[in-house]
Amino acid sequence: MKVAIIGAGAMGSLYGVYLASRHEVTLLDSYRPQVDAINQNGLTKVEKDDGETNVRVKAVPSGSGIGVQELVIVFVKSIHTKDAMQENRGLIGPDTIVMTLQNGAGNNRDIAAFVPRERIVVGTSSHNSVTVGPAKIFHSGCGPTNIGPEKPGEEGGRAVEKAAQALRACGLEVNVMENIQKILWSKLFVNCGVNALSALMQCKIGEVAGNPTLWKICTRIVYECVLVAEADGTYFDRKEALENVKKIILADADGYASMYQDRQHQRRTEIDKINGVVAGLAAEYGLDAPYNRMLVDLIHGVEQSW
Repeated sequence: MKVAIIGAGAMGSLYGVYLASRHEVTLLDSYRPQVDAINQNGLTKVEKDDGETNVRVKAVPSGSGIGVQELVIVFVKSIHTKDAMQENRGLIGPDTIVMTLQNGAGNNRDIAAFVPRERIVVGTSSHNSVTVGPAKIFHSGCGPTNIGPEKPGEEGGRAVEKAAQALRACGLEVNVMENIQKILWSKLFVNCGVNALSALMQCKIGEVAGNPTLWKICTRIVYECVLVAEADGTYFDRKEALENVKKIILADADGYASMYQDRQHQRRTEIDKINGVVAGLAAEYGLDAPYNRMLVDLIHGVEQSW
């Protein structure tokens, strides 16, 4: 397939390495040094056992005219989704499938301004990846890619199956989920509970579960999220939700959250699309989410200190 990945950061590059083994892949990114490094040196993936894989793959500046693609995967920060889709409208044809595996909430709605909902695939990735140099990533965590249709139905089902086949052909584990909203909320619980705390404490993911005080705070964050999810129509047992968060933390204990990486590089974070979404929905439903609201304020305070 002709595949375009919008966003050549840690996760976009990771999927680029996998997909380039079987597909014609182009990465698009607004950061020109990263584009140049990929074209000059290829993409290098480093595993936990220090094994390295290098693949040659094409990269171009975001907005470049590379023609209509069969599959577009969006991996930019959620705060940039709408702008990235606008800039790369030329990638979208009448049969193009667009898939979002981004962190945060609301990316599907931003993409739907440019693509019919029947051709949008939404999902989450259980992989974790960290940029360790130009065009070089450390693959710190593995797991399935869970996807489902933005709009259930025959056409949405076909789009999901086509995307799943494209990923599976490259050795990626893919689960097609009927209740994708439950999966999306589950991923949001993890991001809400871990990302901001890791950034504020400047610690590895595993320390959120290993530090009793941080775990107590994480627990209260997740419980707030469960209440908001229920008000929004998706139901969870809060203890099971918390155990799932802990399981994911321990599986990637040595990794670093994306928001931590943003702080290290003094980049704007996705806090408004993560804890900010929960705090906003809580207000809409007449609930209170003080821990999520406080994290939003603290992260904004860090950003403003730059």
